[in-house]
Amino acid sequence: MLKFLLNLFLLYIVINLMGCSAQQLYTLAIDYERSSANLEIKSIELDYGTISYLENNVKSDTTIVLLHGFGGDKDNWNRFSAELDKNKHIIALDLPGHGESISNKGLDYSIAHQSIMLDKFLVAKKINNIHIVGNSMGGAIAIHYSDSYPQKIKSLTLIDAMGTIRSKSDLDSLVQKSGKNPLLNVCTEEEFDKLMHTGMQNPPYIPGIFMEIIVSKKCARADIEKIIYYEMLQETDLSEMIKKIKIPTLIIWGKKDSIFHVANASLFYNAIKNSQLVVFEESGHVPLLEEPSRTAQTIEKFIKKI
Repeated sequence: MLKFLLNLFLLYIVINLMGCSAQQLYTLAIDYERSSANLEIKSIELDYGTISYLENNVKSDTTIVLLHGFGGDKDNWNRFSAELDKNKHIIALDLPGHGESISNKGLDYSIAHQSIMLDKFLVAKKINNIHIVGNSMGGAIAIHYSDSYPQKIKSLTLIDAMGTIRSKSDLDSLVQKSGKNPLLNVCTEEEFDKLMHTGMQNPPYIPGIFMEIIVSKKCARADIEKIIYYEMLQETDLSEMIKKIKIPTLIIWGKKDSIFHVANASLFYNAIKNSQLVVFEESGHVPLLEEPSRTAQTIEKFIKKI
């Protein structure tokens, strides 16, 4: 983190000397994070639209597929990916409706259909035998994918995943406590700050110069995110599907998660026979952003044993 901030500061000085804009600095900062993880941005045309994704150029029989949560994007995985073994093939997608991927309001964003769309992406990329890692909504998609295509998966990692019987009640409780859903209609810096502190116990540092850009992007996605959110809520309870999981499964949970209570972790662990549970005492809902190094090391240790 310190190295990143130092390089960002140096970039800021250079940009100011060149008379460039905050948007250009923001783009350079994102590009720097991607390059630090040896990731390149790519896209692919599928029958339902364009999928944007990050991928490294490693040729390996081990492919780690990373699925972000609701409202996130592929760049959520940059700092995490930078901590992984450089010999592993990595793909981080913008799931449909997120980032730079297809965001058609008429598309089906249910968890079941997102699993189908994920498979179409992996088939087009000719990728099998994957280690799939999903956070929050991405975890629910990973569960659905493992149920539909178990032969294609070597291992499953669930990070503060949606999918237990508690999930919907936790989300409802969150909205009731706040009086407003902090995950939706984020159009001011104050609302974005609340979103960050709702989702994370220790949010990563964001330079003030970037806030207007980030909030503007988030606000522009308000309508599509509302559609995705309510379609996602139709499949919060995947309890019966979870019981059928037989592949090696790692469950990571932030103890201070205020979106899906840590009690969800035990529900997953008790339901999945071949599973391991690791609880991060000081993390919230997004350990991959809060503790990227520890999250990467935990997953890497798990994968090496398979």
